[in-house]
Amino acid sequence: MRDSKAGKIVFFALGIIVVAAFSAFLVNKNSHDPKLNPPVITFADDKIDLGDIKQGPQVTGEFEFTNTGKSVLIIKNISTSCGCTGVIADEKKEYQPGETGKIKFTFNTEGRSGFNEKTITVYTNDPIMPSKTVSFRCNIITT
Repeated sequence: MRDSKAGKIVFFALGIIVVAAFSAFLVNKNSHDPKLNPPVITFADDKIDLGDIKQGPQVTGEFEFTNTGKSVLIIKNISTSCGCTGVIADEKKEYQPGETGKIKFTFNTEGRSGFNEKTITVYTNDPIMPSKTVSFRCNIITT
């Protein structure tokens, strides 16, 4: 009779261990699932004011971003609102959670005057916001 009771206790303990191990596996698997823990692109500033600029020279600036999500952020594409604006992104296209990157821009002021505002759109694998638009503005002064 005693062997029967000990066998039941061992069988019960093994069952608990198997269930706990399987649960830990599922929790670990789901913590890396981009659908449950998506990447999130977060910009330090999404609008930059360059102030007054003399017409003629090329102006430069940069937008810094961080992957504030829980899975790998992938930069798919970057586009600008105008041919007068160029972008230079990091060669890197994938950013781990917590990692930062920069998108540098150039703006050709030649032939322009007054208030100008340009946009840059960044396309990512962020499922909530697959495209994020940032902008810069300036007032071009002619001399």
